[in-house]
Amino acid sequence: MSKFVTLKDVAEKAGTTVGTVSYVLNDKKGRYISDVMRKKVLDAAQELNYIKCNGASSLKGMDRKLIGILIPQFENQFFTRICIAAEEVFASQGYDMIICDTFDEPEREKAIIHRLLSQRVDGIIITPTKEGSENTKIVRDVGLNMVVVDRPLEGLEDYYWVTTNNYGCGFCGGQHLKEQGHKNIIYIGWNSGIADLDSREKGLRDAVSGSVNVHTYYADFSPEAGYEATQKALKEHPDASAVFFGFNIQAKGGVNVFRSLNKRIGEDISVLLIGSPEWAYTGNNNFTRVDMGDYELGKKAALVLMDLIKGKVKSNKRVIQDCTLIEGDSVRKI
Repeated sequence: MSKFVTLKDVAEKAGTTVGTVSYVLNDKKGRYISDVMRKKVLDAAQELNYIKCNGASSLKGMDRKLIGILIPQFENQFFTRICIAAEEVFASQGYDMIICDTFDEPEREKAIIHRLLSQRVDGIIITPTKEGSENTKIVRDVGLNMVVVDRPLEGLEDYYWVTTNNYGCGFCGGQHLKEQGHKNIIYIGWNSGIADLDSREKGLRDAVSGSVNVHTYYADFSPEAGYEATQKALKEHPDASAVFFGFNIQAKGGVNVFRSLNKRIGEDISVLLIGSPEWAYTGNNNFTRVDMGDYELGKKAALVLMDLIKGKVKSNKRVIQDCTLIEGDSVRKI
């Protein structure tokens, strides 16, 4: 049960009345309140993490049947599918969902969290930014039900987390390339600042265990950056037989480099990516890829959150699902 601070709590802390607290926090005019008392109220509200409620007063003490979900990249089909799966679960239970795109910007994430708290949502699903641990502190402080999906809250242990094994994704892809005889691989990654995502490269390197040359290039998270990194990597390592994209957004731009160089994917160069965006398996495309089970992640996260809302205590706070290699025709056997 969430423990939102009330006007009465602030009043008791400040040593004044609820009316005075309401007057100060709503910044009303026309009534004299000393600067000393005003400061006491503001200090008490800050100390207690008071969050103004913008919900209807008639809903006091009742579930609003409203869930907030924060994702970092709505254009990324991985997160779109998570939202679709989660909403199916919530809709079946009579809940509505507010979908918010943080754009992977910590300050925007922080502001959205505060707005959702002011709406007194019944729970939150979040894929955090690199500052998610700090930004979600207020959620944990008020005891609001929260499930983290995909990325972890760095440095924290006591929270509910549903994810795919990121290390396993890198290992799975690396193992496949090694089994196909590739000994000179380019890895295109994203310098996210999130250790669990960076573990994809470690999984790759562990899978090939020193018997394969791996050339790593990190780029920003965009198709354009993926294109530039791939172009540079191929120029510096023209003898590479395979390119492993750690993130599908970068892959979307990177694969265009091969076409510009008249390299036939699956013949002149092998390509493997983590993720299953539609472009990777529609039309003439049939890329070998490591599927992360995005729909299953969204469904599992939503089911965990519904259990928490209903008061069903779960002993297992970690749900880590395996990835799946889907073979296409973009990786040739050497």
